[in-house]
Amino acid sequence: MAVDGDTFRALMRQFPAGVTIITFDDDGTLGGLTVSSFCSLSLEPPLVLVCIDRGVASHDAIARAGKFGVSVCAADQGGLAWDFANPEKDKQALLEATPHSLASTVPLLDDCVATMACRVVAAHEAGDHTIYVGQVESGTADESRKPLTYCRAGLGSFSPA
Repeated sequence: MAVDGDTFRALMRQFPAGVTIITFDDDGTLGGLTVSSFCSLSLEPPLVLVCIDRGVASHDAIARAGKFGVSVCAADQGGLAWDFANPEKDKQALLEATPHSLASTVPLLDDCVATMACRVVAAHEAGDHTIYVGQVESGTADESRKPLTYCRAGLGSFSPA
């Protein structure tokens, strides 16, 4: 017997996760959303996966664009992560107001722990989400910045022990 939705949410809130902002350019319309369901998948070739709820507007935009950016948030970017998570915010205006650069025609946010430009190589339906598999085409890392984490419905920083 499967657990109900409330129990599943309570269980998953106990698992700390990194915070990313997934960005895209959908034929001239820029957008983005906050995602913690992101991870590495393969070293050869370099693949990552991101899980996107099929009910959000960004879901179809990523499929159409065929590319997405991953910006791994730094500890001081919690406000930005909440803004990109808010469905009432205009994501194009938010992205235009946020310092960023373009790599392989996808926007990547400035001052992040890491950024990656990815090309969609597969999409798999799973429950109410789609798992997008992206091949990393370029990336940058800044190990001097602390990463932002999400746990127990809140944001915080992480420091290695």
